[in-house]
Amino acid sequence: MQAALMERGRIWVDEVPDPIPGDGEVLVKTAACGICGSDLHAALHTEDFVATSREVGGAFKLTSFDPVVLGHEFSAELVDYGPNCRRTLPIGQLVCSLPVLLRDRPLSVGYATDTPGGFGEYMRLSERLLLPVPAGTSAQAAALTEPMAVGYHAVNKARLRGDEAVLVLGCGPVGLAVITALRAAGIGPIVASDFSPGRRQFALGQGATTIVDTAVEDPFAATELRAAKELVVFECVGIPGMLDQVFVGAPQNARIVVVGVCLQMDHARPLIAINKELNVQYVLGYSADEFAQSLQLISDGAFDVGGLITAEVGLAGVSDAFAALRSPEQHAKILVTPGAKSASS
Repeated sequence: MQAALMERGRIWVDEVPDPIPGDGEVLVKTAACGICGSDLHAALHTEDFVATSREVGGAFKLTSFDPVVLGHEFSAELVDYGPNCRRTLPIGQLVCSLPVLLRDRPLSVGYATDTPGGFGEYMRLSERLLLPVPAGTSAQAAALTEPMAVGYHAVNKARLRGDEAVLVLGCGPVGLAVITALRAAGIGPIVASDFSPGRRQFALGQGATTIVDTAVEDPFAATELRAAKELVVFECVGIPGMLDQVFVGAPQNARIVVVGVCLQMDHARPLIAINKELNVQYVLGYSADEFAQSLQLISDGAFDVGGLITAEVGLAGVSDAFAALRSPEQHAKILVTPGAKSASS
């Protein structure tokens, strides 16, 4: 099959062996696959990504410097069953799945060298994890199930009562997923801040009630936040020094949910958080139930994801798409459609 491979930041299209499903596994054809911020990190910071993942036992998934077929935000068409499957879904069914292959040692789809992801024409998935995409939901919208589940999980972890004010720092894909989940839950006001005008506009589209240009304004000084009895901050940036900035800016007793992933060594002054009695919650990924619920929320329209899809590219356009996503102004989510010949926006 044709696939876009990544090795130490270099991306190219090549012919690779078709994946063969094992016991309890299925063969699927990629319908659409989103380019995730983690994919960008894996390409731009491969050394840090692999080193950290190896040190903590694979928590950051990519553990090899060998070429990999990335792509873990996908929808796909069921093509065939491997041995010992229940065969409950018809061939041709559009499906989603957690990006995990259930074996003696679970493998991350899109990060393991022998488990190609959605930047290839075909994947193998575990039958037990397949979710049929509800009728009327497009392959493109269904492909956003995984990133939406990340935001949904972060909001669930915050254990919001509904009377808090919310500040979302960073309006990249993770921040936008958080904002989408907050709006669906009826939480507000939602203040969103970013340096990028483009990202701030995406934030408005997903449900932010106020946007702040971080370059010229202090997001913690927003009127809606000053009047609130309690503030919950979603840190969705993930760069060194960000958490310390949040400690400085946050008011007494604020709750901080750390969603952005900082791969470098960071620093923060605990005394500031101690003096303010801040509550800090780190979050990662989502549960299987949250993944399934996110697909249903997309299908029901509660998670309005149409405005986040800003381009589609074929395999030949993956490298250029990675480069384009380094600028925050134009795109929220670029989808890879292996059968497509050229980009559209």
